[in-house]
Amino acid sequence: MRRVFAALGWLLLFTLLGGLAMDVAGDLAAPHHPVPVKALAMLGGMGGEFGINLWLLALCFARLPGARMPQHFRPRLGLVEGLWGMFGFGLTMGAGGGLFVNVRMTAAFYLILQHPDFRPSFTDPLTLTGAVLAGELMTALWLAWSMRRLGPPHLSDGSPSGVAWRSAPTAAYAQAVLLALLLAGVVVGMYKLVPPDLKSLENLPSAKLFNGPPGTIAAMLGVVLVLGPVLEEIAFRGIGFAGVASRLGPGGAVAVTTILFLAAHGPEKIHYLPGFLDVGLMALASCHLRLRYGSIRPGILLHMLYNGFGLAAAALT
Repeated sequence: MRRVFAALGWLLLFTLLGGLAMDVAGDLAAPHHPVPVKALAMLGGMGGEFGINLWLLALCFARLPGARMPQHFRPRLGLVEGLWGMFGFGLTMGAGGGLFVNVRMTAAFYLILQHPDFRPSFTDPLTLTGAVLAGELMTALWLAWSMRRLGPPHLSDGSPSGVAWRSAPTAAYAQAVLLALLLAGVVVGMYKLVPPDLKSLENLPSAKLFNGPPGTIAAMLGVVLVLGPVLEEIAFRGIGFAGVASRLGPGGAVAVTTILFLAAHGPEKIHYLPGFLDVGLMALASCHLRLRYGSIRPGILLHMLYNGFGLAAAALT
């Protein structure tokens, strides 16, 4: 409980300092440019959001005195550590992407002061891609830091209560390819039986990411086909699965990690409900590979191929 109150105290401090810093910056700019009172209030709000995102990152990286998680893990990963591996994944990604947007909005504010006719857009492909990349890279740093804290014994442990970051036999990767092909057939079949509303999907931020210049498209392909699958498998089928399995067993770990994985993809799949089926099947297939071969690496290959086939199916549709 002491750590909870300490964390809330730090949240208040970060929010106040962020808002105060932006208010001071606005006051310094006011003598040179006319700044409406409403704009100054919005600037303070942006500073508060900036502080909240910094607080989230400090919390995830255990950099808040008095609110830090224990600096050592128990001999076996516990349920709390497993759940934190999955929720921390989402928090770090959101805070990293939000921080980029905060910087972008602050820069746009001062550009408006210099050029009153300037009308910024925060849903353009460049801004969205920058936010995604910032979130993914921050999450990669957090997972690398988390795995270092766990240490080699936990990482190389191929049992259900280990992270299973280890090599796998060739047959495991062959089975991952086969499962990916089966999932691709499921996706194509769903598109035929329940065609998606393409016009509504075109307005989603994820669709706009692939409508930008070649540089942003290449960056997003790297995220979808490589970086994203690696990070998600480590968080959900690696750390998360190990922690939950230590308390609830392999079956409980399969259920909990799959449900949370579906929830993480909810904002994307809610616009095409049948999409929850193939995401759930992919998560179950990855869990199967992990349990059968004691490694999450075949699941990473499965995830990469699943995303690639999904992109191809969407493009053909």
